[in-house]
Amino acid sequence: MKKEFFNYDLPEDLIAQVPLSQRSASRLLVCNSTEKSILDNKFEDLPKILNKIFSLAEKQKKLLLIANNSKVYPARVRIQRITGGRGEVFFLERGNKANYACLLRPKNKLKVGEILYSDDDRKVPLFKVENLENPSVSLVLNETLEIILDKYGEMPLPPYIQRDPNKVQNYTSMDKERYQTVYANSKEQGSSAAPTAGLHFTEEIIAQCKEQNIIFSSATLHVGLGTFLPVQSENIEEHDMHEEIFMLSEELVKKIIEHLENNWPIVFIGTTSLRAVESFFRHIFQNLNYAEFNKNLLDKNLSKILLPFADKWLQTKLFIYPKNKLDIVKPFIGNAIITNFHQPCSTLAMLIAALMGYEFWQKFYAYAIENRYRFLSYGDSSLLIFGENN
Repeated sequence: MKKEFFNYDLPEDLIAQVPLSQRSASRLLVCNSTEKSILDNKFEDLPKILNKIFSLAEKQKKLLLIANNSKVYPARVRIQRITGGRGEVFFLERGNKANYACLLRPKNKLKVGEILYSDDDRKVPLFKVENLENPSVSLVLNETLEIILDKYGEMPLPPYIQRDPNKVQNYTSMDKERYQTVYANSKEQGSSAAPTAGLHFTEEIIAQCKEQNIIFSSATLHVGLGTFLPVQSENIEEHDMHEEIFMLSEELVKKIIEHLENNWPIVFIGTTSLRAVESFFRHIFQNLNYAEFNKNLLDKNLSKILLPFADKWLQTKLFIYPKNKLDIVKPFIGNAIITNFHQPCSTLAMLIAALMGYEFWQKFYAYAIENRYRFLSYGDSSLLIFGENN
């Protein structure tokens, strides 16, 4: 399919520049791909909505919510050149390395070997440009990258969030709290962008979920270029996803098995949790498709098959997209996804179109725009039902 098929006119004033004062105060658009229904709701009512849609209390079922617990690190460092020109280094990796892969701005003006200084104090040299083809920098200060990011780094907000440069500092502390999920695992700090579907959740919402027979669990996928890099090729099939790493814990795998064996619903919080779980199943069941897996599900010893791959870091370049306007992609498992509204022509919009059907995706995105839902990272939420809910 052509990339242009996933373009749409997004009014600039619908791109949320700041989060709402309360995380769970956003709107929630509930869409069912089978019924082609579109309903306006509030995110704070999510636990009750899930209970009703999937008849949890009525049929004594449990629902599994799968989140991505990766923690965002302050990946963006604003710099000055010796000329006084300003730019930034956006780190794509951490750890103890000689050189660090990154995004550089302004890439076309920088030179290999150039020293980049702190934007706060041009007397402080921070980085040396090592490569421009596959951008990388080394550290100049005798300090670890963790210390530098803690002192100079900012949360890696996407470029469509455009703030007044003179007021950036006013938002820094807010972004450090709000561009991070409440359930992010401090031991899994590895994302250079937030899994934004989870930004709406609060401890209170999670507690209310438990009261509604909804079990909360997490996978880990460290968000990087694979998730947020724009599609450059005219034909989306030619887009090369960057590699990201993910892991499913033994605890989560056991819960997935329990829900599959009892035919209980599974709902993903965000595209990254769906991609992590789908990548896990595709890694194991390489020669099966969705229909073959489900047909033979009860004949399989899932614990024996799945658990050996739990608690292991795996790689994924999974790109989920429709092959044509009538194509619908069925994940190995799952009934629904909670997600924000995504950028035109992005791999995330293509994933949603693949799950919900291209024409229905167009329809409920047009509805969201017409009814002035807030879009993108700090925007409103949606609950999209793509599997059975009876």
